Amino acid sequence: MVYKWLESIHSKLLPTTCRLCCAPGLPDMELCRHCRADLPWLTHTCPRCAVPMPAATGATICPKCQNRSTHPTLDSCRALFEYRNPVDDWILAMKFHQDLAVARLFGALLLETFPADPDGAIVIPVPLHRKRLAERGYNQALEIARPLRKRGFPLDLNCCYRRRYTIAQSALPATSRGANLRGAFSTNGLLDGRRFILIDDVFTTGATLNELARTLKRSGAERVEAWVVARTVYRDRKTD
Repeated sequence: MVYKWLESIHSKLLPTTCRLCCAPGLPDMELCRHCRADLPWLTHTCPRCAVPMPAATGATICPKCQNRSTHPTLDSCRALFEYRNPVDDWILAMKFHQDLAVARLFGALLLETFPADPDGAIVIPVPLHRKRLAERGYNQALEIARPLRKRGFPLDLNCCYRRRYTIAQSALPATSRGANLRGAFSTNGLLDGRRFILIDDVFTTGATLNELARTLKRSGAERVEAWVVARTVYRDRKTD
């Protein structure tokens, strides 16, 4: 109660401004209405991997996810944006320049866009290895997930962890990312048919999210979906 009161006072004394044009921001959001509308939103996407799909085709799942040999372990994946300006710059600032305000903005946008009711699902921010956490000082996925608690989404930071330190995925070609993550996660006990929502910043090949989903399901998770801020889209060739 005290936290909510202080938050209300803060918003009245220090109203938000848009981080793009400096106009007055929407309530509790560093974006004005016009700049928010101009962001690279994703609309019609594959429900399993969030890759954009032509609405005119009428297809509901992309060809890669239909292929039994390549379809993801994730039961579903949703992405807010295409990974391009200004979202890509914001994500880099969040991960490498301590811009945690943009993490709160992303979390608020997730709340606005995706289901309002947790419906029994438990939120897991994709964990960092303790060495990378020490290097960065925070887990950007956790910072994105924090606002979800306002809507009653339970966060679980203990049921799984990153047991193996890996090379950063961004430093590897797409073909090597799956092998880099294999066996990187572990769980703390059985999960007894629970449902989970994974939170992360970017979906590129999906190697991280699918490996974590595979680990959770091996421990008994019934369903694992992912909510991400941005999805990398390859315009000049087939998607990853």
